[in-house]
Amino acid sequence: MQITYKRNGLKNYMIIRNEKDGSPGLREKMIIRNKIRHLAKMTPQSIDGKTYYYYDIQGRVNLEALFTGRCFKADELRAILKSLSEMLYELQRYMLSPDEVIFSPGAVWLSPDTLEPSFIYVPEMLPDECCSIRLLAQFFTEHVDGEDREAASMAYEYLEMVENGYIIPDVKEPQPDFCRTDETPPIDPDDYWDLKEGIADEMKPFFEDNGPDRQADRRAKTIPAVICLGTVIVAAGIYIAFVLRPDLFPVILSDEEYMIAGAGIAVAFALVLTGVIYMFGKKNDSEGNEGNEGTDLSGNDPSPAEMTYSGQNEEIYADREYSEKKDPADEKTVLLKRTGSFSPAGRYPMLKYDDGRHVIIRRFPFIMGKMKTRVDEVIEGEGISRIHAMIKEQDGFYYISDLNSLNGTGVNGKMLEANETVEISSGDIISLADTTLTFQAAAPEKPVPDNKCRQ
Repeated sequence: MQITYKRNGLKNYMIIRNEKDGSPGLREKMIIRNKIRHLAKMTPQSIDGKTYYYYDIQGRVNLEALFTGRCFKADELRAILKSLSEMLYELQRYMLSPDEVIFSPGAVWLSPDTLEPSFIYVPEMLPDECCSIRLLAQFFTEHVDGEDREAASMAYEYLEMVENGYIIPDVKEPQPDFCRTDETPPIDPDDYWDLKEGIADEMKPFFEDNGPDRQADRRAKTIPAVICLGTVIVAAGIYIAFVLRPDLFPVILSDEEYMIAGAGIAVAFALVLTGVIYMFGKKNDSEGNEGNEGTDLSGNDPSPAEMTYSGQNEEIYADREYSEKKDPADEKTVLLKRTGSFSPAGRYPMLKYDDGRHVIIRRFPFIMGKMKTRVDEVIEGEGISRIHAMIKEQDGFYYISDLNSLNGTGVNGKMLEANETVEISSGDIISLADTTLTFQAAAPEKPVPDNKCRQ
C-alpha cells in the first residue's frame, strides 16, 4: 500500500492509491455519500487513469507521534476506545468491513484537544497484518501508564478481546464512588462570612438571636405568661371536676353560682390568652423593625446590611480567584538563557534560538508546538501549530518530522511535506513557521531514547 502526504493550501491530506483500477464500487460510494462517525473524510481523485483517495487530516496528529513519548491515562484511553466502539458499530450499520480500516497507530489521527480519533477506511483493501487492529491493541498495552490501574486494566482487557476475535471494545463509564471522603472538600470558614467575628451591627438581628441578652429577655417575658396560663388551666380543671363530681367537695353551690363561676373562669382564660398573644406579637414586631432599620423599601438605596453582604462576598470571590493554583502541565517550558558562564552539556543535543536561548534535548521523542499540555518545548507564535514537529533519535542519528502542521516545517530552507521525516545534523537550520532554530547534535555521547511515561 502506497501512502503519501501532501499540503495543499490550508489543507493537509493523506493520500492512498487504489490498487484496483476501475469504476467506483459500492463501498467507495457508501463512504463518500455518508458521513460515518470517526472516519476521515475521503475524496477520490483520478490522476493518469489511477484512482487516489485523499483523506482530510488537517489539524490532527497521528496516535503514534502523540503517545510515543507519553503514556495513556484512564480518561484518555477510555475516550479513544469509546470512539473506536462507535466507529465499529457504524461499520456494521452500513455493512462495511473492519478489515478495510487501517488500524496502524501511525494512521489513526487524533484531535490534540479532545483525542477524538479519525480512522482511515480504504475501500476494497485486502486484509493486511500491517493494518491489523491487533497492532492498535498492542500499542495501547505498550504505552499505558503502569501506575494507572484503571488504564492498564482497560488496555490489557481489550488486547485479550482482540486476540479472542472480539474487536468492539466494551467501554465502561467510571462510576462515582460515594464512599470516598478524600475528595470531599473541607469546609472553608471564609464561605460562611456571616459567622465571622466583627460582623456588621446591621446583620446582628438576623444571625444572633441566641445571644445571652436575648435569651434572658425571652425568659423574662415567657415565665409570667406560663404562670398565668397555668393558673387559669388549673382553675378550669377544678371547675369541671366540681360540676361532674360535686360529692367530692364540701361546698355546695346553687345553679346560678355554677354559671357565674364558669363564666368567670372563661373570661379569665380569654383575657390571659389575649395578653400572651399580644405580648409575643409585640416582641416579634420589635425584632423585625430592629432588623430592617435603615432599609429603603423604594429599592433606590441599598441598606447597610445589603452593602455589607455584597462587599464581603466580593472579597471572598476575589480571594478564591487569587488562591487558585494553575496546572503545572500548562506552564511554559523553562528556557535556558545564554550567560557569560553558560556551557551546554555536550552529551545532549540542543536547539538554539536566534536570540541566544538554548533548549537542551534530554529525552526523545522531543515534541515542539504551542499546546502546553502535550509538548516538550512551547513555542509561541501565530503560525505555530498546537503540535508542530518532533525530533527523534535512532542508532545515533537524529531526525525531524513535521506533525501535520498548518504552516509547515523546514530544514535548511527546504519545506517538508506534511508528516515527512528527514535526517538532521549539527548546524542545520530548522524553521517552524516563522520561528528559526539551529540544531546542535550531541558530542561525543548520545542520549538514550526514553520511552517511559512523561508525568
